[in-house]
Amino acid sequence: MKLLLLLPLSIVSLTAPVFAASPEGLWEGLVFYAPFDGGPDAEISAGDGRIYTAPPSRDPTKSKPGLEAEEVTIASGKGRYGDALHFLKKTQNMVFFYGAKNTGYRTKDWSGTISMWLSIDPADLKQEFSDPVQITDKKYNNAALWVDFTKDDTPPHFRLGIFADTDCWNPEKRKQDEIPEAEQPIVRVKQPPFGRDRWTHVVMTFSGFNTDGTGGAAKLYINGDLQGTVKDRRQVFTWDLSKATIRVGLGYVGLIDELSIFDRALNADEVQTLYKLPAGLGGLSQAGK
Repeated sequence: MKLLLLLPLSIVSLTAPVFAASPEGLWEGLVFYAPFDGGPDAEISAGDGRIYTAPPSRDPTKSKPGLEAEEVTIASGKGRYGDALHFLKKTQNMVFFYGAKNTGYRTKDWSGTISMWLSIDPADLKQEFSDPVQITDKKYNNAALWVDFTKDDTPPHFRLGIFADTDCWNPEKRKQDEIPEAEQPIVRVKQPPFGRDRWTHVVMTFSGFNTDGTGGAAKLYINGDLQGTVKDRRQVFTWDLSKATIRVGLGYVGLIDELSIFDRALNADEVQTLYKLPAGLGGLSQAGK
């Protein structure tokens, strides 16, 4: 099990030199870190770090703290580093963390990074949409950030979706299946490197959200390499913060490890550094000591 230096965020911000040994200053801006070692709750969080389970209605107001879905467990020693969150089969429940503070959300000039390690055989998804992570207060195409595996491709493609408020990205209220994907805020990877008994690193970065103009941009990286960019768009995300959630494992079958969120967009070199860490972010805490 990894040992992590646990300090309140207010202390961390005041004692940044403790982490001076961290490559490229990766601790800067880290607001959420769930290594899933020994349990499902986050080890660092700017808000409520507990994991929750909502019923099939996916209504967060009816949720309970903890893993209440028998299909989801902690897999001891099976993570990229230590343990991992394991979705044994598709669950009808919604497993999530609250997202208001844990995403670093800002109503003005919002930027950030979401990082995770995935181990999955796409064939296990049985041609259904699967979102390892989806962050929103509503639904997948309204003020939402996500990565998913597609339903109608064999093998499934992997995508990044960055959907601002509906009034922003689809002001004409067109039916989404009638909008060419080239016009949608999506990056598609047709031959992603996922497979059984293999770990794949996924990072999405975004910047210039909730600003004036069309400077919003989001990037998808896999194993440290840039796969594509959603750019030159106005990206307005209006959330009811009491309902904003970090939804984990929607339709997913496989392992997830080292779910991390930064309140800034990591650059390409930092993404490479994060990918190559020999012991993950938890290992950096030991270097910092």
